Amino acid sequence: MTEPQCYHHSHLYHAMIDQLEQIARTFDAAAPDDLRSRIIECVGDLGVWPMGIFNGQDEGKIIAVTA
Repeated sequence: MTEPQCYHHSHLYHAMIDQLEQIARTFDAAAPDDLRSRIIECVGDLGVWPMGIFNGQDEGKIIAVTA
């Protein structure tokens, strides 16, 4: 089965890639929790969130659930 795809405007996608690259380049091994937080914030800025935090009130344009 093919997984569903999610497409974003190119400028938003490239901005996220740039942010992730910057996070990787400035990673501080002494603060590993900061790495995870920064990545979560980065993908969250693009509107990517885990289904577990959905409360039924923050509906976006698309909710994709995959097995």
